[in-house]
Amino acid sequence: MKIISVLNHKGGVGKTTFTGSIAQALSLTGKKVLAIDNDSQHNLSSLLNVGVKHPNILDIYAASPSEAPKLLLGSIVKTGLPGLHLITSCSGLLDSVVSDLFHLKNAIEACGLERYYDFILIDNAPGMDKLQSSAINACHEIYVPTELKQFAVDGLAEMERVLKERCPQGGRITKIIPNFYRSIRRQNTFIAALNTMFPGRVTETRIPVDSVFDEVVTEGKILFLHRLYSNGAACYIKLVHELFMLDEDGVWDSIADKRIEHIRAQARDRYYKKRRKAE
Repeated sequence: MKIISVLNHKGGVGKTTFTGSIAQALSLTGKKVLAIDNDSQHNLSSLLNVGVKHPNILDIYAASPSEAPKLLLGSIVKTGLPGLHLITSCSGLLDSVVSDLFHLKNAIEACGLERYYDFILIDNAPGMDKLQSSAINACHEIYVPTELKQFAVDGLAEMERVLKERCPQGGRITKIIPNFYRSIRRQNTFIAALNTMFPGRVTETRIPVDSVFDEVVTEGKILFLHRLYSNGAACYIKLVHELFMLDEDGVWDSIADKRIEHIRAQARDRYYKKRRKAE
């Protein structure tokens, strides 16, 4: 089991969309995934069409070390995809609730989640405080979606330095994902700078600017089941192949098969609803 924190000290870089999309794509390929919403805005909980549930991540942090593993297991809820589970967040989640920066790590280890999941993905709020440090200490790797702007690029080197100082035992940045890509000269210049600063860690796949991401959130739909042939979905499938060394054709075929199953299931539901009304 691999635990990945999705992190950037800067807001508005697409962390939650990235976490939710990657979690959905992995589950559609047959992987067992647990997503953890570690942000008081609980956007990941909304994106996965679950909302705020109780108990949630706040209750896990507030629990004693002996009670936390039980609460963590009790916080896991199903999403609309069979292989994807979620621990939701809530608006009351604050840094002050974290008394031990290894509390989340210890709770995860005590639960033996490696028996159930292939991946745990932790979505984090912007910043570098106690909540983020807890996720960093709990993870094996850090993925960083980033804008292609000067302040964002400059801040990544500072973020890595702070990570090493504050969380010497935690995960390290292994992948940087260019987001909101438009294929213009200025953005390509920033990608070249990132490759120089972080050799071997910048993904070749860039996530484009695409209205489809807002559309599926607004409509409460799943990118790969309802907009599979969009540019955004295609790029995420390539990204899953690159990040997790999965066969790209295999990923595409698996997701396409799940989409067909979903369409057929919806058609059956509509048919039986009409029959019940007719009766």
